[in-house]
Amino acid sequence: MTALRSRYPGLRPFDPEEQQNFFGRTEEIEALCRLLDLDRLIILHGPSGMGKSSLINAGILPALSNVRRWEVPFHIVKVRFTNYDPTISRIRQQQSGTPVQDLVKDPVDRFIEACLGPDHRWPEVLPLPKPSFWLSAKQVMVDQEIHPLRLVFVLDQFEELFTYPEERVNEFAFQLGELYHQVQPEAIRRGLARKRILEGEAPGPQPGPHEVALLEQIDSALDVKILISMRSDKLHYLERLKPYLPEMMLNSFELRSFDREQAKGAILEPASLEGPGFLSPPFEIGEAVMTEILGFLEDKLTRRIEPAQLQIICQHLEQRMAAKAKKKSR
Repeated sequence: MTALRSRYPGLRPFDPEEQQNFFGRTEEIEALCRLLDLDRLIILHGPSGMGKSSLINAGILPALSNVRRWEVPFHIVKVRFTNYDPTISRIRQQQSGTPVQDLVKDPVDRFIEACLGPDHRWPEVLPLPKPSFWLSAKQVMVDQEIHPLRLVFVLDQFEELFTYPEERVNEFAFQLGELYHQVQPEAIRRGLARKRILEGEAPGPQPGPHEVALLEQIDSALDVKILISMRSDKLHYLERLKPYLPEMMLNSFELRSFDREQAKGAILEPASLEGPGFLSPPFEIGEAVMTEILGFLEDKLTRRIEPAQLQIICQHLEQRMAAKAKKKSR
């Protein structure tokens, strides 16, 4: 039996499948999509509770996936970072059921797995110690059937990267810099040279079509975009990456809390949605109740409303409506 879904997810982020009941962020979605169309590296930042992950999942990703909108279609690779602290990871494991080893996975391995999948077996095309971001991106291009294609790497909860040991952070930054600057890694150059020498001395078996396609991509340019999402109070961590990515802070976008009109849309629109599968039937929110909700949530100085708090209130309201409808149907 399919579990009923809430119109309001509460404290957890919206999923991509919940884009139909994601409202209040139209302007932000359009602005970020324009930035990604024009530039190659964007920093999305905001305080905790602003809904950055929700904006990515239910706003940015669906918009970029709309192939009819873009002259060159996007292929999205999303990487969500988690805290390195094993104690915190065990708590999260108990909450989510995710194995601890997956929660504390090395950030380089996490990135490559997001590109190629958890069960991917790297083809022995080049004598390399391990795959790199750059070569993984080439492999993604080979695996896709649409060309030309833009690769968008979405790095969510990026502040968590800096909880890992410094050498792992530096390795991640080094490889991300190679990918962004389109620098063929030294290991790739050495691998290609060694391959030519070995084939000249003793030609080996002919590579299969997949390996041939990858080798043909080695010298072609990549159209790469990078969207980094992180908390505003952790932006200073990005200074540590500037030796590898000097352009790190050139393009940033601050995600602010809702104004009253955005908040109204985020409350009213999901409540009115028709269709099966919701926890409650559609319901209306009167003007007096809306005024009371907004007045309770609104910051008295900024006159703005935090999305996380709004979701908690609305989820509670929906649960009451579901209980009322269930009682009425008896």
